[in-house]
Amino acid sequence: MVHRIELCTDGLDASVREDLLEAVWNELRISPGMVSADGNFELTLSRCGEPHEDAPVVRVGEALFTRVTPERLVDLIRRRRR
Repeated sequence: MVHRIELCTDGLDASVREDLLEAVWNELRISPGMVSADGNFELTLSRCGEPHEDAPVVRVGEALFTRVTPERLVDLIRRRRR
């Protein structure tokens, strides 16, 4: 099963976006549009329609997470690896 990690970019500060992307890169070695070497994760950037007051917003599979920090994103990834 491929877990899709979708980062909503609407209204997201560039430095925050880069911190989140760096966290994914360090954990999975993938950038937007790539699938992890084990085929379990895919990373995408998307526009959610309007800035979200609880940004950063990340969807992992069907679950939506708000106010995601790089550390929390790594934790979300690790939980799905089990």
